[in-house]
Amino acid sequence: FQTSSTHYLLKSPRASMLSVYTNGQGGKLAAEHLSVGFGPDVPDYSQIAVAAGKAWGKKISSPLEVEASIRDGIDIVRHERRCAVLDCVLESI
Repeated sequence: FQTSSTHYLLKSPRASMLSVYTNGQGGKLAAEHLSVGFGPDVPDYSQIAVAAGKAWGKKISSPLEVEASIRDGIDIVRHERRCAVLDCVLESI
């Protein structure tokens, strides 16, 4: 079951990909199969970055975590010279 707002949220990242890779393999798959989209059932992008090697990653879902987490990520980039991925879960837009 998909609501119309969910449909548009899944369509947006796919449309962006297709604007860059117009004839790519991704154009043959639905957005749900590409792991591109927004919503509660998307991958934990912060941990994908960590698993890819040497990146710092954190997933947050509370507004109270934002300031400290951004500060932590900036410190990692500046002092450890590593990538930082902060995955923020929003209740709604």
